[in-house]
Amino acid sequence: MLLFFGTSTTSFAHVQSMGFSELKIEQNEILYDLFLDERDLTQQFGINTNLDNLVNEAQFSQKVESFLQKGLRIDADSKPFTMELLSMKMANKASIRGVELQLKFTADKVIEQFTLHYDLELFDHVPAHTSGLLVHAGEYVQQDLIDSTKRDIQINLPQHNQQDTIDSTKGDSQPNLPQPKTGAVLWKYFKLGIEHILTGYDHLVFLLSLVLIASRFKDALKIVTAFTIAHSITLFLVASGRLHVISSWVEALIAVTICYVAVENMFVQKAKWRWALTAIFGLIHGMGFAGALAETGLPKGNLIGTLLTFNLGVETGQLMVLCLLLPLLIWLRRFPWYRKMMISTSCLIFVLAFYWLIQRL
Repeated sequence: MLLFFGTSTTSFAHVQSMGFSELKIEQNEILYDLFLDERDLTQQFGINTNLDNLVNEAQFSQKVESFLQKGLRIDADSKPFTMELLSMKMANKASIRGVELQLKFTADKVIEQFTLHYDLELFDHVPAHTSGLLVHAGEYVQQDLIDSTKRDIQINLPQHNQQDTIDSTKGDSQPNLPQPKTGAVLWKYFKLGIEHILTGYDHLVFLLSLVLIASRFKDALKIVTAFTIAHSITLFLVASGRLHVISSWVEALIAVTICYVAVENMFVQKAKWRWALTAIFGLIHGMGFAGALAETGLPKGNLIGTLLTFNLGVETGQLMVLCLLLPLLIWLRRFPWYRKMMISTSCLIFVLAFYWLIQRL
């Protein structure tokens, strides 16, 4: 327990590094909106403060541009496009605060296909870094995920020229559009769901505090089932845009739920109605899960599949943790000192969650 909490006292409850890459192609230009987590950049450049003031300094802008020139490249037929940094500002994506960079890549001719090389030095400091990729070219949309194992993305654009438009008015068939590899993208979102729960220390601490009081496997199963159903509902509602929330308040409320359950563990000895409380709090945690997806700009046509596979990944990671944790806790309940250990652990959980709460307000 001490080892677990010793590794969880970082100032951030989520160590998952999530960035966003949105490319808009027009003729021979690519407008690239790149979002990077503030924590990743401070670690990359060895900065011990936030970036609010630094983003306005010319010297820091030059440093960032040099950093991008080294690791970010777009080319076609081995001919690199010219890159220009247009602007840099602080921004928020879901619950992530970071820097939004607007880049422009220029080619010598109209762009029909290209390769994005996303080989930032960031991977050396943050191997878990992931960037959600969204490519727009007229009505064509392609999505993908960039990570340390997939840094080069090949983009083949549909051929829309004037003759195609004339032919379509005559009733001729539309040109065939290349289809993105949906299966590979969904598999990546499944793995992203697993990584999100395994690196989301606040969600893991919440699960631990929930099952500490469970005396039987049946009780723990009811608790976990209620949590799963509840967070799946709000995950879908928020990520699909049907429910709008303030991400900073959601993160603070997640800390409040952990504090409450930890305090309740100190005074309640049976988990008879814990499942009902878990369902209510699970709705809040589902909004937090949605923060990992809400700003990726996923096409509506594939939204259901993406949400489903991400949620399945979350459940898989959750079950992995519980399969290791529950047998141990049920075995420990045989000893007379378990109640004291549970109260002590709940006190530690409360202190940690209260620290997160103060930090997020």
